[in-house]
Amino acid sequence: MADLWSYEDALAALLGAAPVPRPERVRRSAALGRVLATPVASDRDQPPFDRAAMDGFAVRAADGGPELERPVTGEVPAGAPPGALSAGAATRIATGAAVPEGADAVVPVERAAVTETAHHEHVRFRAERIEPGQNIHPRGADAAARGEALAAGTVLGPAQLAIAATVGAEALPVARRPRIALLTTGDELKPPGTTALADHEIRNSNGPMLEAFLASLGVPVAWHEHVPDEAEATRAAAERAAADAELVVTVGGVSAGDRDWLPWAWGELGLETLVRGVAVKPGKPLIALRGGGTLVVGLPGNPVSVLVTAALFLWPLLRRGQGLAPALPWRDTVLHAPVRAQAKRAVFRPGRLAADGSAEVLAWQGSGDLLHTARAGGLVALPRRDGELAAGEAVRWLGLPGGPGA
Repeated sequence: MADLWSYEDALAALLGAAPVPRPERVRRSAALGRVLATPVASDRDQPPFDRAAMDGFAVRAADGGPELERPVTGEVPAGAPPGALSAGAATRIATGAAVPEGADAVVPVERAAVTETAHHEHVRFRAERIEPGQNIHPRGADAAARGEALAAGTVLGPAQLAIAATVGAEALPVARRPRIALLTTGDELKPPGTTALADHEIRNSNGPMLEAFLASLGVPVAWHEHVPDEAEATRAAAERAAADAELVVTVGGVSAGDRDWLPWAWGELGLETLVRGVAVKPGKPLIALRGGGTLVVGLPGNPVSVLVTAALFLWPLLRRGQGLAPALPWRDTVLHAPVRAQAKRAVFRPGRLAADGSAEVLAWQGSGDLLHTARAGGLVALPRRDGELAAGEAVRWLGLPGGPGA
């Protein structure tokens, strides 16, 4: 156990090998979920004119109070040229329309009393006062021309893409996503669609889980191959992956068994070992290597170990590669119910948040018990110490991407 890396040291070594973020330009329509590599500037003031914040009447505050009867001399719908406002007059105006030159306030239509004669309309207002700037969204209040509209490191969601459209950014500078190859191993694993299984065979859940996990981070797997537990087949698959991908993720085949060929294969290909064995539960057999421009992260084979180590290592690695910080969005909470911890390994257990915000660790049958994660929204990091932790003790919570605790 003394030879195992701590989680913190292993993560630091892996992040130190993360590729430097590189920018590329993509169409705005294809940029959902991507991360801005450099800022996006506004091409003009935002808003580009003094904008009415509600339907009403544009007036000059200096002309007099709300009791003054003003002639209604025009109307400005949204998208129309605003024109100018005469002294002592009022102009009907729609929400979002440009305020006429000379006007400096908008009185809501709900506070207007309009009277009509044969040829004219006049308006008085049921308001306490009329003040300059009232119900006007000023020109340049959101952003000045050539000012920053979106900062580097922004994850582009629907609102951010709307801002990009507002400022005329049709192509966006985003962090380039690494090309990822996924190798799963295990002769006991059969394709998920297999209908006839022997008692000693199981379906491959790790491949679909990692494909979905990485896709939820906006970095899809380029290709996935299942590798038989044979030395030369493993070496050939490793060579193909290293030649084609910047990040290779493997599952299983990294322990000390006679049929765990991946560490041998990477050694044959000349890769340098960065990390081997981490003091975490589940997930101790994790391995990381690099060489020739390729980074390899070898995850254990049990499915809960795959889920936990993907969150603890792949997620921060990909965030760093996209120029994002902090490494992971941990937050502090307390235990919902007692649970046993360990002093020798950092324990990360699937769990969910209770109604009061405390973290509930889900009962499990070990790292092969994938079914217990059906109710999990994230991971609970337990303090390292022997014995039972009491309800109410401080723990950390990490919501999983796409889960109910995210």
